[in-house]
Parts: sequence; C-alpha cells; structure tokens
Amino acid sequence: MSQQNKYYIEIPDDVLEQINIKPDSELNAVFSNGQFTLQDESAGNHNEKVSIRTFLLTSLVAGILAFISFELLKLSTVPLQGDNSISQATIYLSLIFGGISYLINLIKVRHQKVGELKWRHIITLTLAMSLILLATLAFFFKFFSNAFIGLRLDLYTTSILVGLITGLSSYTLAAAARDVSFSSITYTLIAMLFGGILFSMLTNGSPDWWQHNFSYLGTEQAKNAIYFNFTLIFSGLIMLTLVDYLFSALNASFKKNRRLFCLRILFSLLSITLAGVGLFPNNPGWTHEVHDQIAQLLVTWILIMIVGIKWFLPQASHEFIVTSYSVGGLLILSDILFQKVNYLSLTGFEVTACGLVFFWLIMLLLHLRNIALPASQFKTKVVKSPSSDI
Repeated sequence: MSQQNKYYIEIPDDVLEQINIKPDSELNAVFSNGQFTLQDESAGNHNEKVSIRTFLLTSLVAGILAFISFELLKLSTVPLQGDNSISQATIYLSLIFGGISYLINLIKVRHQKVGELKWRHIITLTLAMSLILLATLAFFFKFFSNAFIGLRLDLYTTSILVGLITGLSSYTLAAAARDVSFSSITYTLIAMLFGGILFSMLTNGSPDWWQHNFSYLGTEQAKNAIYFNFTLIFSGLIMLTLVDYLFSALNASFKKNRRLFCLRILFSLLSITLAGVGLFPNNPGWTHEVHDQIAQLLVTWILIMIVGIKWFLPQASHEFIVTSYSVGGLLILSDILFQKVNYLSLTGFEVTACGLVFFWLIMLLLHLRNIALPASQFKTKVVKSPSSDI
C-alpha cells in the first residue's frame, strides 16, 4: 500500500459560524487562479436539487395553467403579443411564481443572516427583482415580436413555452435570493436604475424627448412614464436598503459614532429624495413645483456629503478624498458649461450630473462596505500529520 501525507488547515470558530459550516461538514477544496477556496459540498448539492425541483414544478404548473386559461378562452392558436397572448401569460405567471420563489428563498436566507437582512429589506428587494424581471421579459418579447411578426402558436406549444420561461424565471430568482449579499444588492440597484431608465427611453413614444429634459421620461406626455417613475422610486428604496444594511453593521448611532450617524441621515434623506423625484413627476401644476423642490434637495444632500466627506470619514484614503472632491469639481464645471457657457443642453447637463453622482455614490457605498464588512482574514498554517496508509 502506498503512503500519502495529510495536511490540516486551522480555521477559527468565529469564521465557521459566519459561513454557517459545522466542524464535521465535508468541504470541497478548489484551487483556481491562485486562490484556495473551501466549499460546502452538502449545501451545494442541496441547493442544486431544490433549484431543479423548483424549475420542474413551476414549469409544469405554469404550463397547465396557461393551457387551461387559453382553453377557456376557446383559442385554437395564441398570438405572441397583445391581449390574451403568450407574452401576457408568461409575464403574469413569471412575476407570480418568480416573486414567490424569490421571497421564500430570501426568508430562508434571513434565518441564517438575522443581523443583516430585515423584513423591510426583503419586501423592497422582492418588489425590485420583480420589476427587473418584468423589464427583462418585456424586452425579450418585444424583440421576438419584431422578429416574428404575426406569429401564432397552438395551445400545446404555447403551454410548453410559457411553462419553460416561467420555470427559468423562478429558477433564476431563487438562485439570486440564495446568493444575496451587499454586492448582489448593489448590482440590483445598478440594474434597476440603468435598466429602468433605458427601458423608459426605448418605450417613451417620442424620439425627441431629449430636447425637453431628462424628467420628461416620467411626465404624462411620455408613453409608459410609469416605468421611469417606478425606477426612481424603487432605486431610492434599494439604496435605503443598502444604507440600512451597511450602517447597521457600522453601529452608526448617535451615541457610538456621530460622524457616521450624520452621514447615515444624509444618505437616508438622499434615498428618500430620489424616490420622491419619481413619486412627484414633472407634470404641469403643483407636481411640477414639488418635483423641482425635491430635485434641488437631492443636489443639496449630494453637495453636503461631498464637501464634508473628510469630516464624515476621517480615516478615508487620500485617493478616495481626492476622487470625491474631483467629482464635486466636475459637477460645478458641468453647471458652468450649462448655465454660463451654454455648451451643454439641459438633458446633457442632467445626464452628466446624474452619471457623476451615481458613480460617486456607488464608490462611497463600496468604501463603507469595506469598513463595515471587511474580508475575514486570519493567520493560519498548514500542519503536516503523520503519514498514513491509503
């Protein structure tokens, strides 16, 4: 019998508790790209089984429901778009089953991360992911309806197609819920903001919308303005979730850390104000006045945060402080180019300012994340055990 040496790695108990792994668990060791990763094999297999079962069950139930509904409508063939269509049935069923799947899995994750996820986070994230799914499916069917104009399918093919897409949506959202973290919530914010605004641009119905202003996308003159306003509202709520998620880990209370507490208040006000811009569209009348006031408040919170960033975060790196002041300088420069030089149009100024502000906010959130949720680093050593027969 050949002999082979065994080696052991010491891992602190608190690290095992954070990743919810018991001492007797079997782990897979993976070496890739110069990194050594330990993975819980039993948890991975369990999640894979649950995901496949969710896909199969959801596909079957959605397909049956689609078949019954179209049979009751006495349709021999079903159109791809329009009322009582494949796209309509798929979107409705995907939102229902996908939203439920995401919610259930997020609740399960909450039991493992009680201190990080709160019920208000779960509700906000579930609604946001449902809206992202809605936009994705709308894009998908809009593309195929243009590629296959006038397409109609029989009941059996329709039911299979609706079931497969619904099952895939549920599978995807369930996997997203199990991997929820600061990074995934940040990606949700980015997808929600940019995806919603892009969708509003493509479906607003007016090719000359940019000659008015950016807020035109949310007015009653634009088609599907509700998408733009919902984008801002839920982007604000997701940002509020991120703020709550991070500053709770930072213990940013008035008694423990007043500087971070003040930054938390400003960040929360910024998130609420962003949602308010979508809640009160730039329509003629009193909503126009409220919209402008809220937009001005949004700029005020940003400027206060940038100007006072060195006081809020005295331990921040020199590069971060310089970048923050640079963003503030570029915002002032863009305002001068718009109001004094007339180089930028109103829409150009708004797009430039929004891009700079969003870049800085994401950078600030990532900086706070590194403070609040640092990577778990610990010193260890590889211990050689006496050789044993294999």
